[in-house]
Amino acid sequence: MVNSPTLSVVITCYCEGDLLLEAVESVRQQTQPPLEIVIVNDASPSDRTNQICRQLETEPDITLVWQTVNGGPSVARNAGFAAAQGEVLVPLDADDLLPPDALSHIQQAFLDYPNAGFIYGSYLCQRHPGDTRVVKAAPISLNSLLRARRFSLSTNWTLIGTAPLRKSLWEAVGHSDPDLGAEDLHDLEFWVRAMALPCGYYSTPEVIYIWRKYLGSNSRKVNPMSWYRVAQKHFEVYRQNGLEYRAHELLLLGSKWSNQAKEIRHHRRALLTCVARGNFQLSSLMALAIPAALFQPMAQLAKRFR
Repeated sequence: MVNSPTLSVVITCYCEGDLLLEAVESVRQQTQPPLEIVIVNDASPSDRTNQICRQLETEPDITLVWQTVNGGPSVARNAGFAAAQGEVLVPLDADDLLPPDALSHIQQAFLDYPNAGFIYGSYLCQRHPGDTRVVKAAPISLNSLLRARRFSLSTNWTLIGTAPLRKSLWEAVGHSDPDLGAEDLHDLEFWVRAMALPCGYYSTPEVIYIWRKYLGSNSRKVNPMSWYRVAQKHFEVYRQNGLEYRAHELLLLGSKWSNQAKEIRHHRRALLTCVARGNFQLSSLMALAIPAALFQPMAQLAKRFR
C-alpha cells in the first residue's frame, strides 16, 4: 500500500490584514487536514497583519517565519518552502482561499500520479465578490503556454503560481529566483525552469483554489519588459519548443517599450528572418507593425482592462 504524501500549506503575507485569517480558516476547514500551516511574514509594515501573525504564532498548527527584510514573493516563498516539513507544498496567497475539499483532491492526485512533480487543477477565478467563474484545467505544455494568444500579443500562460508541488521538485529546480524584481513574473519563471527539467505534471478536474483576483494588484505591475526578461533568460527554452520567433517577438516588444533603437533593429531583423523561414504567427506581424512611439501608450491602455 502506497502511503499518502504529507501536505504543508505555505501562506506568504505582506499587508493582507484580516484576509490572512480568512486564508488560514479556509485551510482549517479542509476535509483532509494538512500536516502543518507555514506562514511567512515578509517584513510587513502593516500593524494589523503583524498583530494577526503574532496571534497565529501561538497556535499549535502554525509555523510562523518572520523575514527581517522584505525580499518579495520569491524570497518569501523560498523561506516558507524551506521551513515546511511536508512532502508536498501547497502555496496559498494570503488574500486567496482553498475550497473545503482542495487538500483531499490534491493528495489523491499525487497518489494517482506518483511520478508527478506538480499537480494543477481547476480553480475559481473571482473578478469581483460573489463571482463563481470556474477555470477548468486543460492540457498544458511549454509550447502551448509560451506562445501568443490567438489574435493577440499577450502570452497564452494559464498555469497559476499556486500549483501544488513536491518539495523535491522545488529543490531540483533550484528554488524561486530571489533576484527577480517587483515587475517580474516570479511564478511563471519558476514553472518554465521546472517544466524544462523536464518533470512529470498532471491535472485534476477538481477545483483546488479560489483566486480572488479583485483583491490583488500584481498583474498590473507586469509590462512588456517583464516578458522581455523571461525571453532573454530562457531563449533556449523557447527555441527548443519551436518558439524562437515568439522569443524575438517579446524581445522586440520590450525594446520598443524601452525605446532602444539599436535593440529594436537587431530583434526586428531576427524576427524577419523567422518570418522568411515560415516560423511565425499573427502576433509576429503585429509586433513588427506597431510603431515604437505608439507601443507604450497602447500597452498602458490595455493594462487597464486586466
